[in-house]
Amino acid sequence: MSVRALMLGAVLAAMASPAFAQNYPIRNIEIIVPYGPGGSTDIVARIVAQKLQEKLGQNVVVLNKPGASGTLGITTAMRATPDGYTLLNSYTAEAAIVPQISKTHKYSVLEEFEPIAITGLVPVVLMVSKKNIKANTLKEFIAEVQDNPGKFTFGGGIGSPPHVMGAWMNRLRKLNVQHVPYRGGAQGINDVVGGHLDMFYGGAAAGKAAIDSGSVKAIAVTGDTRSSALPNVPTFKEAGVPEFDLASWTVMLAPKGTPADILARMRKETLAVLADPKTRETLARQGVETSTNQDVKAFLNKEYNSFGRAVRELGLQM
Repeated sequence: MSVRALMLGAVLAAMASPAFAQNYPIRNIEIIVPYGPGGSTDIVARIVAQKLQEKLGQNVVVLNKPGASGTLGITTAMRATPDGYTLLNSYTAEAAIVPQISKTHKYSVLEEFEPIAITGLVPVVLMVSKKNIKANTLKEFIAEVQDNPGKFTFGGGIGSPPHVMGAWMNRLRKLNVQHVPYRGGAQGINDVVGGHLDMFYGGAAAGKAAIDSGSVKAIAVTGDTRSSALPNVPTFKEAGVPEFDLASWTVMLAPKGTPADILARMRKETLAVLADPKTRETLARQGVETSTNQDVKAFLNKEYNSFGRAVRELGLQM
C-alpha cells in the first residue's frame, strides 16, 4: 500500500472517530448550490446557511456551481471529501429528473449522498410576459396559445422542472410552445420581464419580486392550496387544470461516507433551523414552504417516481 493511501486511511479514520465529530466544525462549511445566484435553490440555501452559521459558530458559505442542468454542482459535491465541510442544497432537476433522462449522467442521489433535510417546498408559478401575452387567466392563456401554435416560447434548463412542466402543459392542453434552454430561474424570469421570453414556469421564491412589482403576470401556481406568499394567484386546480400536479423542492445532502456523528449533528441543527418560526416566516415571505415530513429518502423516492412518469410519457431525453 502506498504512503499516500496509508495517510488517507489515517485521515478517514480520524474523521470517523467520536473525538473528530465532537470538535466539528472547526472551519468553514460550504453549501454547494448547482445554480447561479437569485434562483429558488440559492435563496433557500442562503437563508438556511445564515441560521446554521449562528448555531454552529463557523462560517457557512454558499458556493454557486451552475451548469449542465445542475450536474456540475452535484458532481462537485459527489466528489468532495466526506468530512461534513461540503454539503449540497440540491434541486428537483439534478436530484430526480436528470438521472432519468440523461445518457451520460447516470447516478442515484440516494446511493451517492446522505440525506439531511428537505429544506424547502417551492410552488411553481406560470409567469408570462406582459408585453407579449394578453391573457390574464389560465383559461385565457390556454386559448391564446392554442390560437397561436409555435409562436410562443417557454424557458428552463434542460431536464429542470420549468422544462418538464412547460412540456407537461403542452401535452395536457395540446399546446405548441417552444422550449428555450436556460441555465437558471433568475435569468429566465428576467427575460420574461424584458419580453425576450414569453413565459416561465418558475419557483415562487425566484419569481416573487417580479410578480409583486407587476413586472410579469402570474397566471397560476402549483399546490393544493394557494401560496401564502402569492395569495392572489389561483392554483392550477382552481383555474381548471387539476392534472398539473408536479412541483419543485430543495433538499440538503452530504456526500456518502460522511461520519454518522457529523450527519446527526447537521440533521439536528438543520431541522432546528427549519422549525424556527423566524426562519419559516422568512422562507414563507420568499414563497417557500417548510415540510412537516422529514423522511428524506421516502420523499425522494416518491418524487423520483412522479417525475419519472412525466418524463417517460413526454419522451424527454438529454
